[in-house]
Amino acid sequence: MSKGGKSVSFRVPSSKLATGADAWIANRGAESASDREGGTVTALKPIKAAPAEAPKEKMSRFTIDVPESLHRRVKMQCAARGQKMADVMRDLLEREFPAS
Repeated sequence: MSKGGKSVSFRVPSSKLATGADAWIANRGAESASDREGGTVTALKPIKAAPAEAPKEKMSRFTIDVPESLHRRVKMQCAARGQKMADVMRDLLEREFPAS
């Protein structure tokens, strides 16, 4: 605290609304379609755990400069195909530079 200064403290209130919102986010998609339409959830279905994935190789990042027109074309094509640009670029690089 500085000399002659005023002390200000912040307290984050706990809220039942926040707890309810957190529960809703954790369980969204678990309610049936009829429950969603009514606005209330009457029963929750258990969420199945995703199968464990094999450890992935550590990723490294590199940046390249490309003309805006090329970036736009790649981005539009990826969006039209429902693919992520990074995944498409990784696939392209793997084809061009296969592992020995």
